[in-house]
Amino acid sequence: MQDDRTSITVLRSVAVAALLLLAMPVAAHHSQAIYDRQSTITIEGVVTEYRWANPHVYLYIEAQGEDGGTFIWPIEGQVTAILRRLGWDGDTFAPGDAVTVTARPSRDPNRTMALMTSVEKDGVVYAGGTAALPARAATVGAAESLAGNWEVPVTPWIRSFSEPFSWSLTAAGAEGLAAYDDRTMNPQLQCIQRTAPWLMIFTGVYSIELGDEVVMIRTEYDTVDRTVRMNVDSHDGAEVTHQGHSIGRWDGDVLVVDTTHFVANNSGAARGIRSGSQKHVIERFELDPDRTSMTYSFELDDPEFLAEPVAGELQLAYRPDLELVRVRCDVDTAGRFVDSPL
Repeated sequence: MQDDRTSITVLRSVAVAALLLLAMPVAAHHSQAIYDRQSTITIEGVVTEYRWANPHVYLYIEAQGEDGGTFIWPIEGQVTAILRRLGWDGDTFAPGDAVTVTARPSRDPNRTMALMTSVEKDGVVYAGGTAALPARAATVGAAESLAGNWEVPVTPWIRSFSEPFSWSLTAAGAEGLAAYDDRTMNPQLQCIQRTAPWLMIFTGVYSIELGDEVVMIRTEYDTVDRTVRMNVDSHDGAEVTHQGHSIGRWDGDVLVVDTTHFVANNSGAARGIRSGSQKHVIERFELDPDRTSMTYSFELDDPEFLAEPVAGELQLAYRPDLELVRVRCDVDTAGRFVDSPL
């Protein structure tokens, strides 16, 4: 019998699943397919609400229509981890502020909603898109070890995990992707955190605390505390949890983290790609020779849903000057992506 992980039928199923997702008329937060990325509109109005929260920041703008009446524009922003790097904080805007917003409009002309690119207030322009972030994060000083705060830059891996249409899936993986409805099935609608490696490649800061028995990795995005157990040889008898069970070892100066025992998740590998009891992640954290950056690499495997493992790497900048500012996901804000109508 032909191996399910390499069958032509499976590859065709993946293509069908990808087309189905691309054709979906609506999507919940983090999916930007509903916006016309080739068009830009300008909205002048007054802020009625500023929601500095995750999973995405929101501005509500009262603007005047052509008929002289007023209506509200919900403006979707990025996550706080990204906007903080662009100079935003929880007090940047307030109800009553007069602003001019540039944004990507909805593909549906009947919907007054848009994806923020910038906001001007009192002559100051606040960039609101990832394009304004540098391709490589700045570095500050040299690290003595992996311990400290590290900044994740914007990389193509963010898009790859959010729109994983090129991934090679098994029949079960393709079936799950085809059935996935981001509007109702996205775990972050309930503020359920992402897991490694998707969690680790998202733009933001994370800190590493080194110990003989335990290494702690704390992420700004999704506010996750990962516990890596050192001097443990296997996962035998470990509890199945959302973030899995991580054990670590040193390969010279490289920290190798091996994680299994994940709870099943309908987006546990990437958006719409399920993971199950066979999900296995191996990560490597390696301080670069000049000690101003670190290379993070991963290999994700789950033979139940992935026809072949997914691997990648990126460089993080050493940033002892940046604080780990953690803004938790707000369920009410997450629900707005359904209500507004995304």
